[in-house]
Amino acid sequence: MLGLLCFCFAIYLFFCAIAYFRFAFGKNKTPVSTNALPPASVIICARNEAVHIKNNLTKVLEQDYPVFEVIAVDDCSWDSTPATLQELQKDYPRLKVMEIKEDEVYKHGKKLALTIAIKAAQYEHLVFTDADCFPAGKDWLTQMMQTFDEKTEIVLGYGAYLNKKGLVNKMIRMDTFRIGLQYLSLAVAGMAYMGVGRNLAYRKSFFMKQKGFSPFSQIPSGDDDLFVNKSATRFNTRIAAGKDCITFSEPKKNLKEWLDQKRRHVSTSRYYRPFSKFILALLTFSQYFFWLFSVPLLFSYRFRYIALAIIGAYIIIQLIIQQKAMSRLGERKLFVYSLLTEWLLLFFFYPLVALSNLLFKKVAWKT
Repeated sequence: MLGLLCFCFAIYLFFCAIAYFRFAFGKNKTPVSTNALPPASVIICARNEAVHIKNNLTKVLEQDYPVFEVIAVDDCSWDSTPATLQELQKDYPRLKVMEIKEDEVYKHGKKLALTIAIKAAQYEHLVFTDADCFPAGKDWLTQMMQTFDEKTEIVLGYGAYLNKKGLVNKMIRMDTFRIGLQYLSLAVAGMAYMGVGRNLAYRKSFFMKQKGFSPFSQIPSGDDDLFVNKSATRFNTRIAAGKDCITFSEPKKNLKEWLDQKRRHVSTSRYYRPFSKFILALLTFSQYFFWLFSVPLLFSYRFRYIALAIIGAYIIIQLIIQQKAMSRLGERKLFVYSLLTEWLLLFFFYPLVALSNLLFKKVAWKT
């Protein structure tokens, strides 16, 4: 059992060496002259998001960026979203509003709204966020765009959740940080496997070349992670990581709402490429088995101190990485709660999500 514990620890050290350390201690790209920044189209799809649009859209429209447009798609809203967008359009000429009407026979998801907006986009470089998100500051678009070079087709950003009171909020933010650390670090290591639609960019021509969302059009979700998983390579994908590159969203208010959201999100991972599924399974199971093997060894008179040394080294390395990565991603306030929330996620929430997906019908995807 000690050998298995050491094996799990070795797997963690391997990923630290090739990915986590490189991300946590990496430096952000040096800003380039604004004269070199390409025009950009920011795309936002909204369904019944009038309140969020009022609060967030102006922060996107007022980015300090030379040339850009914002395409907002009203996707079959029945609240005041259309009127809110039309009012904003009067004050912001760069806002282009599109509307999709509900079809009684054909039901569509978010992919259709995104595809319509992409085809209507005036510029080659596309940046995506959600109606319930807002950028960290006026340099968000600049930070995303300056990450592109002549070889870059995809740029992955980090989408954080707002800091609120309560344990559920801290668990949501820790879960988001864990996922962000993982997909950004693996992208740095040349193994990009997903991105989040709250903060993502790619080229329009690349989207067309990949035939858009058609390879997985039958899947309700996946407009962000499945597209990246299908099309990202070690050569065409880069990350935009830094406090100015972040978008913020309102988190779910309670455990049930978050559980439903999480069930929808994890439902797409089964469609990942085999290599991506292997890497994620290796990371996940090595982490669980590390703690599974640790407990009995702590009660072993012969191996107790060896196990304590390995566990201590594991926790120290983990905390060092988390402290640096949280600082880079604007999550420094989360560090104090990191160990508690991580264990709650590993041994309570993630098993609850897995059990829910086994026992109950999948929750319909919502745009």
